[in-house]
Amino acid sequence: MTEETRQVYQFDEFRIDPAKRQLLREGEVVPLYSKAFDLLLLLVESNGQDLSKDEILEAIWPGQILEESNLTVNISAVRRALGEKAAQPRFLVTIPGRGYRFVANVHEVDLRPDGVLIATETISQVVVEEELDDGDSDTSIDPNMLSGRQPKQLVGVSPRGFFRRPFAITGLALAVVAIIVTVSYGIHAFRSSRAATHFNQIKMRQLTNDGQIVSAAISPDGKFYAYTNLQGGMMSLHLGSVDGQTSIELREPGLVTYHDVEFAPDGRSIYYVMENDDRTVLYRLPTLGGVPVKLREDVPWFFSIAPDNQRIAFLRYIDGGKKTSVVISSVDGANERTVLTAPIARNMTTYCLTWSPDGSMIALGASRENDPSVCFMFLLSIDSGQLKQLSTIPWKTMGRISWLKDGTGILTIAAAPGPDEGSQIWMVAYPGGEVRRVVNDLNTYDFTLDVAADSSTALTSTHRQINNVWVAPANDLRNSKQVTHGSLNRTDGLLGVDWTPDNRIVYTSANAQGGTIWIMNSDGSNRKELTPPGSDDTVPSVTGDGRFIVFLSHRSGGNEIWRTNIDGSEPKQLTKCGRNFDPAVSPDGKWVVYRSDCDGGRLWRADINGGEAQRLINNAASWPWISPDSRLIACQYATDDGKTQLAVLSIDGGPPIKLFDIPPQANFRYAIRWTADGKAITYRDWGKGLWRQPLEGGPPQQISGLPDEKIYSNGWSRDGKTFAFTRGVEMRDLILISNAN
Repeated sequence: MTEETRQVYQFDEFRIDPAKRQLLREGEVVPLYSKAFDLLLLLVESNGQDLSKDEILEAIWPGQILEESNLTVNISAVRRALGEKAAQPRFLVTIPGRGYRFVANVHEVDLRPDGVLIATETISQVVVEEELDDGDSDTSIDPNMLSGRQPKQLVGVSPRGFFRRPFAITGLALAVVAIIVTVSYGIHAFRSSRAATHFNQIKMRQLTNDGQIVSAAISPDGKFYAYTNLQGGMMSLHLGSVDGQTSIELREPGLVTYHDVEFAPDGRSIYYVMENDDRTVLYRLPTLGGVPVKLREDVPWFFSIAPDNQRIAFLRYIDGGKKTSVVISSVDGANERTVLTAPIARNMTTYCLTWSPDGSMIALGASRENDPSVCFMFLLSIDSGQLKQLSTIPWKTMGRISWLKDGTGILTIAAAPGPDEGSQIWMVAYPGGEVRRVVNDLNTYDFTLDVAADSSTALTSTHRQINNVWVAPANDLRNSKQVTHGSLNRTDGLLGVDWTPDNRIVYTSANAQGGTIWIMNSDGSNRKELTPPGSDDTVPSVTGDGRFIVFLSHRSGGNEIWRTNIDGSEPKQLTKCGRNFDPAVSPDGKWVVYRSDCDGGRLWRADINGGEAQRLINNAASWPWISPDSRLIACQYATDDGKTQLAVLSIDGGPPIKLFDIPPQANFRYAIRWTADGKAITYRDWGKGLWRQPLEGGPPQQISGLPDEKIYSNGWSRDGKTFAFTRGVEMRDLILISNAN
């Protein structure tokens, strides 16, 4: 062998490069940690001979006394990398009571520095190579001779003269291009066909049944899952086994919030983000429990760990929320680098990104430029920062996303365009981008989607919910009565409740056809649907004279603020740009205040009859609600140092007049409200009940008399005598999805 080549091993679609210590599949690196690589190389070089467990242990861990479990773990890692199971081996056979045998047909390959294969023979034969030389020698080798075929005779043209003719060189170049295109197409088709086999026919098994799951991840070997649990307003972190035999509490319940959770690529540790006192911190914890290691602060709720177990990727909102950056760094926060920055209108979301198996790309969900109404799956090159669309069809929303470890496809939770389409699980083939639906049922899938190393097992979570509106006297909240009686997944009052001046209740109700706005008497009688299905109408707010309802709607294709008469007639669009949210109308009927994500999440004010809008504040804010005298706005507010507070500002805008600290589990979604006398502001808790913040100051206090459970949208009647609130049950449970064949 010449010094200009090196020897690698080839079997099926795999190649082992000992010099670079890499396992490649169709040219792409397959992650494999050091000892597992040494084990695979030893097996390949055994020339099909049986290797005993003792021989392997001595070769891989010389001079060390180790448990046999170390070998078992590494054998499993090799099998995962090769995409096989012990019960269905393609390459590695277990010899019961003895050891292992590598049974694939292995070839030695001499590889030139430019990556070109020179010759191939079986491992038990001698590799013979001859080099084409353009010097004085008359010796030339036709490629057909290496394969034992006779070359075709070219009459009147010697081989040397042929290669020197321009037309021949051009023809040869075209032939090479054709071969490259053919091979590329073949690889493309092969990968697409492999993606088509994953999760084509599936079986599903429910792993949990308490309905308290928040987020979860599956271990690389598919045997365990880590999950966060919410009960009684306290969160905890757990480890469970897929076979149901193991359950470990990794972190005890506390008044903290656990967000995203991921296994390390080698399965030995778990990463998670914990939020406490307005700080989000990334931790690493041994899989079976122990002392967590604090890695870095300033991370968002969701992240993705690279296959090398050294880097982390996440999204960060910058420039006052006007732009989104894709950021990578070492897991400890060092070497942070921004790969891409895009306008907020590209709709990149923090929970929708995942590393490719070779660590060269990140898949994420985003909208095209100038079209925020739908989203696609995109691929982002880590080195160049180039963003390229992958999926061939649009979705109206995208959720979690997980790249198959064999690189052939990407799973995502997404909802197809259309009012009756909920979040389902889809497969996007790589590199072709073909899309097919994996799951199509009545369930809604949300915050969990993770694929094991075998690319044939995935973990997800279903979300079921039932909510109803209850009414109680303001001076006796314990004496509440249920006034709506919706069925499972019909969420009465979940996304908005408000009162008319004549003590009727305006509320939202949602089902598979989307959200609509309804009105009823305070005892639940005389219910009437005000807006038509299919528009996703939410967050109603009623003027003090009972003339208008202002609400959020998707009926124009984007998220806009609309106004309608109290009977649902004469709808009118008040905003434009497609990314406006959280409307609130002033009781005097003059102004509509809302959040615009087209301006980085700032609050704006518009005349209820339309016209030019006015920005009210420089910092990001959300969930505004206007005081009974129409002079003040209460809202969620982001301070310059990133802290979240309850703010009170003038209806005319400007810096906050008052800022209040909030409890760790404070929740402002759909629920900041003023008491009827204007002396206090109420808001939700993630765990249970409501908080009351006096306008004159002092710490917030929980409101007594409410059920000891989570409260959703709510509101005080205009005369202050009655309180309407939404209560119900959220059920999130884990589902294991695997190939049925």
